[in-house]
This record gives sequence, structure tokens and C-alpha cells, in this order.
Amino acid sequence: MQTRNTSGTVEVDGDIYHWELRRQPRPTTGGQWEGVAVTLRLQDFKREAVVQFPPPLRPNGRPDTEKQFVNTDHVRNAVAAVIEAGWDPTSRGKAVAFDVDAHGH
Repeated sequence: MQTRNTSGTVEVDGDIYHWELRRQPRPTTGGQWEGVAVTLRLQDFKREAVVQFPPPLRPNGRPDTEKQFVNTDHVRNAVAAVIEAGWDPTSRGKAVAFDVDAHGH
């Protein structure tokens, strides 16, 4: 589900995770693009995960650089993905960055 909000919550396995849009797509060196980045944290905890989604591609294979809306289904998938990848939202420490495929498999 697309949302115009830049922050919100998703529920995963009965836990509430807060998300916040951190970055819109932007160009990097060599004509590459970074996608949207969203920070996640478990309610009542401080440890953040920064989730970077690949930029959506247009039919011609070029990145879609227009402003992206956050898809909360993708955020929900990302929570599960980064926990599986080793993020412990209840631990202390600095934010960890993960690249995820937003569409899940």
C-alpha cells in the first residue's frame, strides 16, 4: 500500500515497528542510482536499521528518479528481511544499513 506519509508504523508478528523516510532516490558515481532509504526501529527501542531499496526502474531500464512514495507492504517485508539478515532491534549500538529487494521472494 502506497502512502504519502514520510513516517508511520507497521505491525510484524504482533510487534510495532516505526519507519521513517530517510532519503529519496539520488544519483551516485558512475551513473548509478540509490533508491529510497527508510529507517526502522522497534517501538520502545532505539536501535535503528537503515533499509535501502533498489531504485524502481522504468520500462526502458533507466531508474525512475521521481519522488517515491513509501509502500508499507515493502516496509513490512523489509523488517522480516533485516531481522533475518542479523538486525537485533532490541540490542544497543549504532544503526545498521541493509540493502533489500523491496518486493520480497
